[in-house]
Amino acid sequence: MVCVSTGSGTYGEILYECVACKAGKIRYWRQKNFQYTQDANDKEFHIYRCENCGTGFLNRPPHAQWLQAIYQYSGQALTKAVTLGDVLAREKQFPNCKLDADRMSRLANQFNNSGNTQALDIGSGFGFYTKALRKQGYQTVSINPGKYENDVFRSLNGDEPLNVMFENYQPSGQFGIVMMSQVLEHLLKPYHAIGRISGMMVSGGVLACAVPNYNSFLVKLLGTKDNACLWIPEHVNYFTEKGLKVLMDRNDFQVVKVEQITRIPFNALSRKLRLKGNTAVVVDALVKLLQPAFAGVMHFFGMGIYINIYAVKK
Repeated sequence: MVCVSTGSGTYGEILYECVACKAGKIRYWRQKNFQYTQDANDKEFHIYRCENCGTGFLNRPPHAQWLQAIYQYSGQALTKAVTLGDVLAREKQFPNCKLDADRMSRLANQFNNSGNTQALDIGSGFGFYTKALRKQGYQTVSINPGKYENDVFRSLNGDEPLNVMFENYQPSGQFGIVMMSQVLEHLLKPYHAIGRISGMMVSGGVLACAVPNYNSFLVKLLGTKDNACLWIPEHVNYFTEKGLKVLMDRNDFQVVKVEQITRIPFNALSRKLRLKGNTAVVVDALVKLLQPAFAGVMHFFGMGIYINIYAVKK
């Protein structure tokens, strides 16, 4: 691996093939600069795109040690500790993590025909997915390197995840479900990661994976100003549905379901326009009313904000 010092961070290796389908036909897409702290200089990142499956990725990505330094506190852009009360208040105002955790755990259980009730929650975050898997009757192993999320996890579930990066995790058995929500886009070697996960699973088990959609309307509309998908430098990969399907197929999985999710805070538009009072209330109500129809249209054209994919181990 070739490394170049860049002040507070270090770039990793130059990539010559797609991180999802391994095709060699990749091309430069765009550049995005990011300043991680007020004291750091801007970091320049180049985004490449695969001409075969459409997957995007940073080239050169941050070095693994750079990412680990970020993730030791948070994988969700937290700059200070939060409480379970803070998280639940946010969920009450804008239901999000718990909805996804309940839906993905239910569907993963539905597709799991292995009879194995061991589940691995990779990047367990605040703990909603682990809690949902336990409600489905699974014994869980949870791994997450972020201190701030792990503190909330403990308050929610009464125990703690293993404080380890996935790349360093060594399983002691095999799993019937592997949950991987908003994680694969963070991993420097996603092809290798999915291969490792395949080896950890029993035949008939289910990998449930959620990632931002590189073909989303936000990326098409905002370009590199988008941060749902193009959240740099934490997100190093940008997946398409086609790229994910190839990635799963080549690692001994059969995709059984793909769905798209689009969920925007109801007050996002009023805040952007700096509206106040009754005007803000009316606009928020309209956004809430029209969002399901808008999301349906975006999903029809494959431009939802997130992709959820369920794949059965062959």
